[in-house]
Amino acid sequence: MIRAALCLPVVLAWLAAGRAGAAELHMISQIQGDHLSVRGFEVVREAYRRVGLQAAADIRPNERAIVSADSGDTDGDTMRMAGLEVRYPNLVRVPEPVLAFDTVAFTGGMAFRVDGWESLRPYSICVVRGFKVGERGTEGMSREVVSTNEASLRMVKAGHCQVAVLGEALWLLIDELKLGPLRALDPPVEVTPLYHYVNVRHAHLAPRLAEALRTMRREGVIDSILAVDRGVIQAARERNSIRD
Repeated sequence: MIRAALCLPVVLAWLAAGRAGAAELHMISQIQGDHLSVRGFEVVREAYRRVGLQAAADIRPNERAIVSADSGDTDGDTMRMAGLEVRYPNLVRVPEPVLAFDTVAFTGGMAFRVDGWESLRPYSICVVRGFKVGERGTEGMSREVVSTNEASLRMVKAGHCQVAVLGEALWLLIDELKLGPLRALDPPVEVTPLYHYVNVRHAHLAPRLAEALRTMRREGVIDSILAVDRGVIQAARERNSIRD
């Protein structure tokens, strides 16, 4: 018993040293089933590493992911459009984009000229709940709010919506689930910079993470991370596009 008691301080000191040597862990909300969010998280994780911290993904449905970051259940959200700090006051935007997001209009075959959000007004539209760019852009239009990217694509495929507003990377999901052929209209409806958000308790990290992202962009690191998928997405699009 005496020997065990004497060893206890040594064990506690060893555990404390281990904790001190490890990078502080931040749990970051990531959207479930969203491929671009996976790549965005890789960018964010590298930015955290560069400021001496560790980031891990906490995968949740779209709306729940940002609500969790705002409530403090997670430490931040991987990436969202600017301005969400108005609706979610406990979030602080890191003032350097993670990447730019192309919102694309997918149809079951119908073609029309895309010129911003107003060009979608004559059609019924599927929007994924929590996709803030799509929710904002289609406000007041004839729309169906669905829970997932897959549901949105299936609704268009079945003719329940004429248009689904999604990211270009969704060609990978279309390919995986054999939901083609579909049509993606050019040009994108909108190109939106997406930003990392931290919970307000980590507001002091925003300038440091912004500088890390700027350096990564200047060094070509972000482009290298995103380039991994470009050829794969294009190949999936070619396999699953409607041929005229």
